[in-house]
Amino acid sequence: MVRHSILKRAVCSAAILGAFALAGCRSAAEIEQAAAEARRTSCLEAGFVEGTDAYRLCLLLQETQERIVRLERRIDLLDSEVSRIWSWGTLRRWP
Repeated sequence: MVRHSILKRAVCSAAILGAFALAGCRSAAEIEQAAAEARRTSCLEAGFVEGTDAYRLCLLLQETQERIVRLERRIDLLDSEVSRIWSWGTLRRWP
């Protein structure tokens, strides 16, 4: 049950990020509104009741997960750029 919930959240996060990628002509406010609606829908589908502390925590966790995914992408991009610049060897990443 927990594994299914984690997998479902990961799929929803991927869907939200995919929506960001396809939203080239939309304004930042429209993109954020669509992402917020997707988070609300996901939490409601998971069984949380709107207005409760657990529901707000669900929204907060989803926003945090989206930020982590964006930061990991930026780190990977920076790592590939640095590796390209320093082509004499691979860089060690911090554990």
